[in-house]
Amino acid sequence: MAASTPPLFRVLKLLHSALTIGMLFFAGISFLLVKKGIFVSEIDPSLDRTLQVIAISLSAILILFGFRLFNKRVMAIRNSAMSATEKMDKYRTACITWWAMIEAPGLFAFACFLLVPNYAFLVLGCFHIAILAIFMPRWDNIIVLLKLNSQELIDLEENTGKK
Repeated sequence: MAASTPPLFRVLKLLHSALTIGMLFFAGISFLLVKKGIFVSEIDPSLDRTLQVIAISLSAILILFGFRLFNKRVMAIRNSAMSATEKMDKYRTACITWWAMIEAPGLFAFACFLLVPNYAFLVLGCFHIAILAIFMPRWDNIIVLLKLNSQELIDLEENTGKK
């Protein structure tokens, strides 16, 4: 394990934490609003099945497409001749895109839960939170994924203000 982690990684970790906590917060608020009967939707309950199909389809499509896109971008970064800082910037962009593709259908599921209080939507949204938590950034994984050598690690620490 690296002795220190550069600020670019800490920013990435902070972004991930903010996304995860935001989803947890929305899930908790949604649950409380439905449980306490504070939010009562005027939507026709017959839309429940349609919303379920949309939510599950959106989840499957975005998770699979996002994972493939993330892997494709990581392989392009890994095989490039960019500097370590540029690799980390590109990696951060790939992560944010991937996390957004995990988060969006989860938020949609929580919104559906508010509209049609079917707990299947809450479970689906929590599934997305779990996936997001699983793909938390880890410094050791980034080193392996991007094939960073010891000189690149030193450059990352020096070019990002960590000395």
